[in-house]
Amino acid sequence: MKMTWKHFERFWYITSLCIIIASLPFSKFGQSFGQFMMAGGWIVERFDYRKLRSYLALQSFSGKLLLFLPYTFYLGFEGIGKGFVQFYRNKPALIFSSILFLHLAGLIFTSDFGYAFKDLRTKLPILLLPLFFSTSEAFEKKGFHRFMLLFILAILVRSVYNAWLIQTNQYIDIRDVSRNISHIIFGLLLTMGIYSLLFYSIKKGLFPSWLRLLFIPVLLWFIFYLILSQSFTGFAISILTLMILIPILIFKTRKRWFKISMVILILLISTGFFFYFRAIINDYYKANPIDFTRLEQYTSRGNKYINNIYAPQTENGNYLWIYIQWDELRESWNTRSKIPFDSVDKKKQPIAYTVIRFLTSKGWRKDADAVEKLTPAEVEAIEKGVANAVFLEEFSIRGRVYEFLHGFENYRETGNPTGSTLMQRLEFWKASFGIIRGNWLYGVGTGDMNIAFQEQYEKMHSKLAPDQRWRSHNQFLSIFIGFGIFGLVWFLVAILYPPFLQRRYGDFFIIVFLIISFLSMMTEDTIESQTGVVFFTFFYSFFLFARKVTDPL
Repeated sequence: MKMTWKHFERFWYITSLCIIIASLPFSKFGQSFGQFMMAGGWIVERFDYRKLRSYLALQSFSGKLLLFLPYTFYLGFEGIGKGFVQFYRNKPALIFSSILFLHLAGLIFTSDFGYAFKDLRTKLPILLLPLFFSTSEAFEKKGFHRFMLLFILAILVRSVYNAWLIQTNQYIDIRDVSRNISHIIFGLLLTMGIYSLLFYSIKKGLFPSWLRLLFIPVLLWFIFYLILSQSFTGFAISILTLMILIPILIFKTRKRWFKISMVILILLISTGFFFYFRAIINDYYKANPIDFTRLEQYTSRGNKYINNIYAPQTENGNYLWIYIQWDELRESWNTRSKIPFDSVDKKKQPIAYTVIRFLTSKGWRKDADAVEKLTPAEVEAIEKGVANAVFLEEFSIRGRVYEFLHGFENYRETGNPTGSTLMQRLEFWKASFGIIRGNWLYGVGTGDMNIAFQEQYEKMHSKLAPDQRWRSHNQFLSIFIGFGIFGLVWFLVAILYPPFLQRRYGDFFIIVFLIISFLSMMTEDTIESQTGVVFFTFFYSFFLFARKVTDPL
């Protein structure tokens, strides 16, 4: 009976873990459900049912009826208490989970308790997952790697499904293709999957040779998907992770030929990307030569063009504000699209401007003839806010670079960062430093960051659209703003110190995960959303507390 019950408890724990892993790229609900299951199993595992049975055996029938529930609750709380005592003895897990207590301490300086408690609920996994993993029996190497294979399978299925959505054009903004999971978090999951597969493909002895060969096409698919989905963040973090790993490998190895090979590899990668991006930038800023003194004045239908020869803006080298016939554009567009020419596209941008940019990017004039040449797919793309034909290219980074450069030029000329993700981040960071200057010691508290940001944007007279005035998009700045300089220092200690206490600073999975996480925290509030905090806390706790044997880099 004892062994059967123990087997059931372990089965429940493993099932809960599998639900969380399988839900990471799919479902917030699945992530929460898996944690609730794990919590229930954790309590049941510590419930002393033999004590309950012995106690009830001494009672009369009426006593059993009256005392069953109270004594059951007592034993439940007793088991929870024993679990927390066990957790308290695990210093690395306790230190990491202190990030949540940092947020509790921030209530002292909080005025908006409604948002503060919402934030605490979101970050509850920072306590729960280390608690469950560190007080449960750790997995052997084989069991751990099987869980990682389940994780890889889950993101493989999701990436294939997302690719189908992309190919069948079932999205407005490609960043929304992952739907209930942020495209940023999915990019991080893919990056973690890429390096896990790289490790499994190279490492001998973990899996059969035929399976290791199968890992290679899956690895290539993940890289391909990052490009297909235009996940610039995921792609950039994947490359930067490699650039950081190579020096670590150089430092750890004693083989001279390997060190030389790694140095050459990093130089080749750096040089290749330098010339690649330089070519894209030069192509963006080029202006196709044109004789402004010989511009045609009338369209094929006899209407006069408007030619602004003093406006320098270009799109793919073509001047934006020449050869425009507004009346023809309006009439022809309204026959091609259900969205009126004087309205906005699905990204809430003036669609007239989107049409002009798109036609210019193709090297066409802005008149009725050009609008009639658009394919139905191009009309649909313009309706979705696609302003350059380059953005329709598959497997291309060029469109994202063009998008950034357009936003940069617009920000430089107007001071308005709205519409450009990177320029908006610069505005977020500018606001963040403004808040920090006045609250560098203690911060503004757990619940008052939204209030502080809105006040700072007003103080800055920011041109950022009101619905785009978000928080810092930098986890380190968010912690600094919320809890001051001492809070930031403790946040870093709580993350970096436990691996040293566990003597796992040389483990491949922990090193890769920390690199990915820290890179994401440079441009995202990674642990400010449910999916982000589960991603970060789950893998941190799983890699550090849930396995007995590490995998050296």
